[in-house]
Amino acid sequence: MLLKKLAIGLAAMLAIVLPAKAESALDTIVQRGTINVGVGLGTPPYGLMDASMQPDGYDVSVAKLIARDLGVKANIVDTTAANRIPNLTSGKLDIVIYSFSITAERAKAIAFTNTYYVDQQVYVGPADQPITKIEDLAGKKIGVTRASTNDIVMTKKAVEGVQLQRYDDDASTSQALFAGQVEGIVTSGALARAVEEHNSALKKQFIVAQAPMGIGLRRNDPDLLHWLNTELFMLQSTGELQALQKKWMGVEVDLPRF
Repeated sequence: MLLKKLAIGLAAMLAIVLPAKAESALDTIVQRGTINVGVGLGTPPYGLMDASMQPDGYDVSVAKLIARDLGVKANIVDTTAANRIPNLTSGKLDIVIYSFSITAERAKAIAFTNTYYVDQQVYVGPADQPITKIEDLAGKKIGVTRASTNDIVMTKKAVEGVQLQRYDDDASTSQALFAGQVEGIVTSGALARAVEEHNSALKKQFIVAQAPMGIGLRRNDPDLLHWLNTELFMLQSTGELQALQKKWMGVEVDLPRF
């Protein structure tokens, strides 16, 4: 009887001392029945609105496959590049799929999955004004999307005489180029193709850097990170990811893992 009382007392003490195990984000999403996904809907072909004014694009398509395989609905939340990390860490979003380049600095604040696409950061400008290297941009006004990897790369390279003009999203950055408000822009290779299709007088001039992209999520949630990496592996194994790359990007790319 004494041993039984001691065991009950010890169990009660442990219940007080040891905190209850927090529910994982993966369990929360499944129980909620919805996954909140941040996507930039002004970043074609990654994110856009289709003819029926519904979210579409490569990132949206990946989000829908993830929701399908989780057995939940995808709630697509239009997000700016600057708000990707704040909206994740605040809990407004469960994950971000937004041409989100993986960097060591960003990985201090959030976690990244393995890559789901690899793009390039490129300079786009007038076809009749050939530019072959970043040093040739000295004295020019160049547009970038605020807090994007394009902004980070150009800020880091800091070529003397380049005036960086920052915009809140890729659509505004592209429009500034079309309107002649900037002399060129640094953007993704995929968006560069969209710019060239919109205006044949503009073309990709040179590659500034490579951009491996991952899905962003909050740190300290290994269950969700493991599930997402498993999902990306399976989508590549079945060929569904490659099919989306061909549809939206026109090419298949090799995906490095870490």
